[in-house]
Amino acid sequence: MKSKKLKKKNQENPNVFDQLSEEWWDENGAFKALHSFNILRLKYIKSSIPSNSLKNLKILDIGCGGGILCEPLARLGAKVTGIDTNKKAIDVAKKHAKKSGLKINYKNLDLTKIQGQKFNLITCMEVLEHMEYPAEIIKKSNELLEKNGLFLGSTINKTISSYIFAIVGAEKIAKLIPKGTHEWKKLIKPNYLKKLFFLYNFHNFNKYGVLYNPITNTWSYSIFSNINYFFSASKS
Repeated sequence: MKSKKLKKKNQENPNVFDQLSEEWWDENGAFKALHSFNILRLKYIKSSIPSNSLKNLKILDIGCGGGILCEPLARLGAKVTGIDTNKKAIDVAKKHAKKSGLKINYKNLDLTKIQGQKFNLITCMEVLEHMEYPAEIIKKSNELLEKNGLFLGSTINKTISSYIFAIVGAEKIAKLIPKGTHEWKKLIKPNYLKKLFFLYNFHNFNKYGVLYNPITNTWSYSIFSNINYFFSASKS
């Protein structure tokens, strides 16, 4: 980051996630949709790896929260490091991993603090849309990836549809997620994200639309990416 001020601005809003710190592993609580999404996230991650195997891959999960994604990655044989700027979330993640008998390297720190490490894969799920400067995340990730390393993520498109369904519908009406979780101005259009990746020497940018069914609490791939979407890019 260019300054301490920039680092501070590029962190997630701590208030919402502090309030929910004890609910990370409640599959019927505030993160119910996220637990459901994990099924498709794991399918997407595995299908993005040529060998379809995560065994012994060094993975960095940016914005890991309570470890919802880190734990299944570790169970699949990956060597996982999870980072988050929210200390309460990291505390929850550490306790749950210990209870589950999993060895995961959790750290309460900003991405810029990681030095001298390289990863085969970086995941960044539902994080960039909370950042003031997502470009800094992508730039630093390029430094941390091995040659031909892969960056995989998911985020929310910046469209009228996403405002109606992801913010008004999900937060204010259905209350599937806490009010104030997302700011529409921070949502990211795929074409803008593609430009950022190319700017920082990534290539092969791809996106895949995702749809959520709140009635069945299930996620599926979609030809439409006007609300949620997966994305991937490779390090040159």
